[in-house]
Amino acid sequence: MTHRFHWPEGKTCAVMISIAFDDGLDATARAPDLPTREKSHSVWKYGAARGVDRMLECLDAADLPATWFLPGAIARTQGAAVSRISAAQHEIACHGWGTERLDQIPVSERAALLSRARGALQEASGQAVRGFRLPYGNWPVDFAAQLLAAGFGWSHTLQGDDWPYLHPEGIVEIPFHSETEDRPYFQFNFAPAFPTGLSRIPSYEGVLGNWIAEFDACHRYGLCLSVLLRPEWTGTPGRIGLMRRLIAHMRERDDVWFATGSEVAEWTRTQGLYPEDNHPLNVYSRYLKEA
Repeated sequence: MTHRFHWPEGKTCAVMISIAFDDGLDATARAPDLPTREKSHSVWKYGAARGVDRMLECLDAADLPATWFLPGAIARTQGAAVSRISAAQHEIACHGWGTERLDQIPVSERAALLSRARGALQEASGQAVRGFRLPYGNWPVDFAAQLLAAGFGWSHTLQGDDWPYLHPEGIVEIPFHSETEDRPYFQFNFAPAFPTGLSRIPSYEGVLGNWIAEFDACHRYGLCLSVLLRPEWTGTPGRIGLMRRLIAHMRERDDVWFATGSEVAEWTRTQGLYPEDNHPLNVYSRYLKEA
């Protein structure tokens, strides 16, 4: 495989550390009665209570930037946490309003929701919010154009590549992969059942081994690695050590570009990398228009 990308300052690969802080709204979207079940709800509220600050401390100790994806609604319910994240010089990006399924919402309502979420996060953080991650559901028809109209410049939603690329409308896509998330490994609750079939929480060493293997391959091929973590799952006393050890491993190489989502997106624009005709993005776009 040949390298298609030339990273800033001659770096070999890029790493984007992403943190999704939904404060339980992601779980409530799937189990609406969750807020009335205090024991189960507390599993997700742990992120705000302990996980956020633990992850901020880890990032501060490593002197690394991260991009935090937040639903607009928590700008009101967790305003102090949003302020702490922004004050630590991390990027704030949007994760919808309340982790709703945007593909099931009429276009006009969707546009209003995007604008509302972005405005709330900008007001709470004092930042210009440019990034977006689809919280749930499928990529809607013509969604890139809708994001652009709402003031967003990049997305961190799709999984069909290892390099960032440009949508035809000009939005940058920074792909992610589930194997470098924490939720597929660590999300767990008995009732309501998360995951539905239960049986999860694997060996911590095994998970760290997966993440390290993905980084090593990313470095070998000159790719862009996204690590997507959550305060309620990785911000526990034992698992925060996985984050520290992964960062330490990546830091052993001096040719890694650690960047925020907006930094990766801006660099991608300078490269003018649009996907080829048979790219998953274009195949899916044709499918949506023909369906």
